[in-house]
Amino acid sequence: MQNNGWILYFEDDIATAELIKTSLGKQGYQFYHFTAFPDAGMHTIKETCTEHIALVILDINMPGKSGYEICGLLKQDFLADNVPVMFTSGLMADEDIMQAYAAGADDYLVKPIHLNELQVKVPKLIAQKQEHCDAAEQASTAMKMAFDAMKNSSELGAILRFHEAILQAEDYAALAQLVFEGTRDFELESTLVLVSEQEPVYYRDDMQRSQLELESILAARSRGRLYSWKAYSFFSYDLFTVLIRNMPIDDEERYGILKDQICLLLNGVDARIKSMLVAKSEKDKQQRIATISKVLANLVLEMEQQNTEFSTKLERVINDMETNIAAEITQFNLLETEESGLLSIVNESMVLATTLFEQNIDNERQRKLVMNQLIAKLNN
Repeated sequence: MQNNGWILYFEDDIATAELIKTSLGKQGYQFYHFTAFPDAGMHTIKETCTEHIALVILDINMPGKSGYEICGLLKQDFLADNVPVMFTSGLMADEDIMQAYAAGADDYLVKPIHLNELQVKVPKLIAQKQEHCDAAEQASTAMKMAFDAMKNSSELGAILRFHEAILQAEDYAALAQLVFEGTRDFELESTLVLVSEQEPVYYRDDMQRSQLELESILAARSRGRLYSWKAYSFFSYDLFTVLIRNMPIDDEERYGILKDQICLLLNGVDARIKSMLVAKSEKDKQQRIATISKVLANLVLEMEQQNTEFSTKLERVINDMETNIAAEITQFNLLETEESGLLSIVNESMVLATTLFEQNIDNERQRKLVMNQLIAKLNN
């Protein structure tokens, strides 16, 4: 005969118990029968009832613990949600029946029990309880799916907002703060290490600092894009690594979803760091150019000042020399032809010196022009 399941039966009246066991046995049900709640309690029941229980039938007036008490213990520490409980009793008062349902009854049969009614009710009660549990589970699953969908939608929205926000980050500290806010939206704790500089740059969401953690993050970079150890997950990219310190390893489904979503969150960070490096390099270059331009401009100004001073001094020296020579020549009583010849030599020397000076001035002008052009190109 087909086995339709096991019934856990509490009945101290042996004659009634045998009658019910025989009747339901014809339908393929088997029994774990107790005439009283065991002295060892639930331990005995768990050791005895090794098969899945399909139904519990409880007499209310039992020796020791009542059916109400036994029902509470079974539901608390033994029965699955889909196992129905049927109370049997000679008590017919409304308060007795209501107390049975309050204790967890799914059905109530008044003694003496009609076996035909029992044979109809038992399979129907088992099926109804299973259908009820299936419906409740489906509703729970639907609610969970809806909640997960809303949660995922919220988290995807957080990812989009994060990618918009990092475009405005002007330095590493601001970028790190955005990473921490992004991971906090997923209820995660994180550490960020940037390797874009000569020395690693370390940030942690709780402002603490751990040298061992830093060394672990740097070591994890050699293990690939994603490396996990216990609740720690390391997400490594070209220019940075993020350590998540509290991944939900006990929830495999959530763990898998989070790994994908954190990858989505961090995918834009590398590009932002690169753009920040380019901007920093450009800023440094502009500062160097400005410094060079300032030095050259000062040099040109100094050259102008030196040339002006030199020209003034040379003109004064030449004028003084002409005056002195003219005064001295008159003392030598030279012939007119001798005086003219000497003056001619002096004039030629002065013209040559002036020419050399003017050539030097022209050369300085050329150098000044070149420097000004260089300054203009640097500034452009």
